[in-house]
Amino acid sequence: MIDAAATDGRISPCREARFEITRPDGSDACSYPQFEETLPEGRKYRILDIAHTPQDDTRVFLVPQGHIFVMGDNRDNSEDSRFPARVGGGVGMVPMENLVGRAQIMMWSTDGSAEWLKPWTWLTAARWSRIGGTF
Repeated sequence: MIDAAATDGRISPCREARFEITRPDGSDACSYPQFEETLPEGRKYRILDIAHTPQDDTRVFLVPQGHIFVMGDNRDNSEDSRFPARVGGGVGMVPMENLVGRAQIMMWSTDGSAEWLKPWTWLTAARWSRIGGTF
């Protein structure tokens, strides 16, 4: 999606013109800041953080009995249980009675090291002990 104008009047494929770079070969590219996030058990992930959003600072929540807290997988762009329920916005705490489906089987699971465009990395990243498991 093209959503930002470059400083010279061109349309930029980058989220914002400030992320535009010129590679040594003269081609244009987008360069976004990357950070390493370390979870409590020590697992590390590379993340992009291209803007300061309200999602960046998550407070501690008390989940009412009979409800669940849901969090989007794109945490910097999800209006999930961290935000009050409203039309076109957050979902708030979800009442248990609103759950209509249940996972039955794990079809595929990876450790996060696979790259989508490199299928040969899928097998080494597979968590074989989880695949085919039931819940």
